[in-house]
Amino acid sequence: MPPGGMGPGQMATMPSAGIPGLPQQTPRKKGRLIALLAVGGAVVAVLLAATAVVVVRNGSDEPSGPVAAEQCIDKRLDLSGKSSTLRSVPSALRVGCKSDQAKGRITKVLRAGEGTFGGFTFSSEGCPDDSDGGARVRVSDTDTRYWDVCVRNLKGPHPGDPGMGGGQIGPGDCISGEVAFNREVPCSSSDWYGKVIARVAQESQCPSPRTMETAKMSSSSDPRPVLCLGAGGGVVGPGDCIKDPTYSFLGLEKADCNDRAAVAKITGRVRTKNECPAESDKYMEAKEEAYLPILCIKQLRPTLKEQLDDLGRT
Repeated sequence: MPPGGMGPGQMATMPSAGIPGLPQQTPRKKGRLIALLAVGGAVVAVLLAATAVVVVRNGSDEPSGPVAAEQCIDKRLDLSGKSSTLRSVPSALRVGCKSDQAKGRITKVLRAGEGTFGGFTFSSEGCPDDSDGGARVRVSDTDTRYWDVCVRNLKGPHPGDPGMGGGQIGPGDCISGEVAFNREVPCSSSDWYGKVIARVAQESQCPSPRTMETAKMSSSSDPRPVLCLGAGGGVVGPGDCIKDPTYSFLGLEKADCNDRAAVAKITGRVRTKNECPAESDKYMEAKEEAYLPILCIKQLRPTLKEQLDDLGRT
């Protein structure tokens, strides 16, 4: 067979496609191209994931729709005004609770309304006991619709905590002598009159025998208008001594039992004189309606009135 010729049954080999003198493309190169595309796809996926993370991190938790409990506002609540139940409250805007502007969290929505925005007062009765106070909230500066809400500060101090002087009046809180105005004051202040040991619907529900006096909230619609006051502050109880009440316009005033100003020691506060303890030698009766109208006493020294009466008999 001549060199390069075809033997019997053989077919001629066709020349490979391509440009003479250049290396031929191989399947390996195609595989590398596929691999590169695959790697490129992975890069794209990673970039998309990173973008998603950025979007989530930079996203806002600004709520939408009506104002609701557990949302946040841009004001914190501190003590202000003369009454804890009817005092000026701040106007505030709703913000996301993760925002740097968030200062308080809404604990309850009391009511919604619409109108001008400015100086106003509203009752915070009906707020949860741990609320620091109330606020009137809008969702934007241009909104005329508002919501009256109860609020607890995101950070302390909390005026609504027992004895701190703000929020709802309840057990552990103190009131001033201006009980007609239901003024709550911090128990650390010098002018607190009585400490609340219970808040009830009727005087008969006050805990006995710890309740010495009662005071009533001014709101006729309040479901628990009666404040039960225990001994302490200006409220006298068994073991306390009192000054001469002859010409006192401030009511009974306490005195150190070892002081000459003390004229009597309280032995009990009861409903009828027959309930006075055995060591009592006198009693005083309230001129006005009182929770416990009889004050049982053991006299330490004569009052000015008794001394003057004795002079008149000589």
